[in-house]
Amino acid sequence: MNTIFTDIQLTTFTLRKRIRVRPIEGQNVPTLYVSCSRLLRSQLPLGTIFKADVKLIQSGNKKPYLIALKRDYKQLRLF
Repeated sequence: MNTIFTDIQLTTFTLRKRIRVRPIEGQNVPTLYVSCSRLLRSQLPLGTIFKADVKLIQSGNKKPYLIALKRDYKQLRLF
């Protein structure tokens, strides 16, 4: 079952020298990595907070993950 979460606050961070995206804690969404545009991740400074709709993907033997659905991300803050 794939679940959609709307208007989730996301932030950028680094992991093993790569820029990643994850939801901010305290929201009703699993704390998993978010798959989104590499271009978006490279253009935003680390620590940027923005909103997007995300979908929880659970398929077969793979680990669950979140995928950003909107193309029009709403930037909230720059750090």
